[in-house]
Amino acid sequence: MDRLVFLPVPESYKNQHNDIGGAFSVNPDIPLPALIKNDTDESGLTNLNLDMIISGMLRVIEEKNVKQEWLDYYCAFVLFLRPDILEICQTHEHKNNS
Repeated sequence: MDRLVFLPVPESYKNQHNDIGGAFSVNPDIPLPALIKNDTDESGLTNLNLDMIISGMLRVIEEKNVKQEWLDYYCAFVLFLRPDILEICQTHEHKNNS
């Protein structure tokens, strides 16, 4: 089973320019959710990857258990990182219904 953890944006990143290609700005005050294996020690997230963070964001969006500001931010972040996410979901849904 996987579990959801919220990771702070690194302090060093907070002082850097946080605009990604002019299309999305990272908000260093909103933690990043990550979906990790249950047996992973939070202090040893050496295998953390973008898919784990996207999965965490999707889980939070689905469960709606955070502030609306965070939900809006995570939706925009996922769409920025995976602009084809809606197409992927529709294809997956179509395959499951066939």
